[in-house]
Amino acid sequence: MWKRIAAALAGIVILLAAVVLWRASRLTSRQPAVEAAPAAVVDTAAAAAHLAGAIRFRTISHQQGQGTDSAAFLALHAYLADAYPRTHEALTRETVSDLSLLYTWQGSEPDLDPIVLMAHQDVVPVIPGTEAAWEHPPFGGDVADGFVWGRGSMDDKLNDISILEAVEELVAGGFTPRHTIYLAFGHDEEIGGLHGAREIQRLLAARGVERFAFVVDEGGAVVRGMIPGIERPVALVGIAEKGYASVELTVDAEGGHSSTPPPHTAIGVLSRAITRLEDHPFPARLDGPAREMFAFTGPEMSLGGRVLFGNLWLFSPLLTRMLLATPASAAMVRTTTAATIIEGGVKDNVPPIHARAVVNHRILPGETVPSVLERDRRIIDDERVQLHALGDDGRDPSPVSDPTSPAFSLLARTVRQVLAGEDVVVAPYLVMGGTDSKYYAQVSPNVFRFSAAPMAADALERVHGTNERISVEGLATNVRFYARLIRNSDGM
Repeated sequence: MWKRIAAALAGIVILLAAVVLWRASRLTSRQPAVEAAPAAVVDTAAAAAHLAGAIRFRTISHQQGQGTDSAAFLALHAYLADAYPRTHEALTRETVSDLSLLYTWQGSEPDLDPIVLMAHQDVVPVIPGTEAAWEHPPFGGDVADGFVWGRGSMDDKLNDISILEAVEELVAGGFTPRHTIYLAFGHDEEIGGLHGAREIQRLLAARGVERFAFVVDEGGAVVRGMIPGIERPVALVGIAEKGYASVELTVDAEGGHSSTPPPHTAIGVLSRAITRLEDHPFPARLDGPAREMFAFTGPEMSLGGRVLFGNLWLFSPLLTRMLLATPASAAMVRTTTAATIIEGGVKDNVPPIHARAVVNHRILPGETVPSVLERDRRIIDDERVQLHALGDDGRDPSPVSDPTSPAFSLLARTVRQVLAGEDVVVAPYLVMGGTDSKYYAQVSPNVFRFSAAPMAADALERVHGTNERISVEGLATNVRFYARLIRNSDGM
């Protein structure tokens, strides 16, 4: 009997191995075949000088109560008009909410759905006390060692300048697009885009422009070495972005004197609530954009990777555990929880009568702000702790754009044409942060988040941190991407 059982088990193992290898062998590449296209003419030195000049304007978005330096934005507007005279002659430019910019490039076939190319003018402040650590002044706009240095060089004056450089050259060459193209440059993306991108979208809707062929904003990049099993560069195109909710936790107590304390002070109760949230993370789900990313990258891997990603029906739990091993990859598959603020107490011998904390969630598609709040209440399970969403900036995850759509294919073809010499892999992915494109997610099924400038491994540390910079060649690549995308869109 045991021999028969062993033989049966061996047969099952052999059959399973055969199925796994067969499925791995049937993985086919999702990368579009492309022919090299004529490269856009880019004056690399001029583009770098223009980006450097834009960086010198301190268009900083501060948190509430700190105000906005309107003069800096208006000076930047004048600078752009001087730097790109052909664009400002051929396109209509208007200001929205005083500081945002909307350019309209009228297409030759007005019945076609228009296109939106987005970027934002504002930047985050320099972290106080870090100024001396910058190799070049954060608002100096230096071009040195093959890089453009300064706040906004990556996020996101890179895309403002890249788009305008591309349009300037196309206009100079006599090009007129078939689709009307809007260039939407908000002024407050770093604090939510409520007065910039949202108002631009509302203005277009009021004019009857409520559907777009596609929208491209910041959010993705060309990376190398970040996807295990792929040595080639990978162009990560955001097809969705996580939602956002900051939850305020408050506890009120009677206070008294520290010599006769209650079993748990307000701070103790609050600390327990935070610990329970951290000890009970949201469940991980390998679906949506994360699963799509592996569907595009799996076929480009060696046999081991193809076996894994060609058989997610079997290996999904294993892959999920692997992703949960590091914070960066764990954020791809779960709603994250981060305690960011805690306050309470005014004197060392007086238990506080009030304690407060803020917990920030980045919400995975498939969940909502209300469902996150309800789960927090259930996990904390303490009537002494009051919860409510903080402010009015909570938002649900964006809809997920279809990576099999013609619009995504257009973008993928464009990337592979511009980076033809590097055989780049194009893959969808989930943007962990937020972008201005969220205001277009309900009016276009094709909202993508991507910049073609290759990003080094330390890009995330630099983008809102110290020594933000972009390579001059990366800037030129980004210009070529936008120029080719605009040309290719005529074939839609």
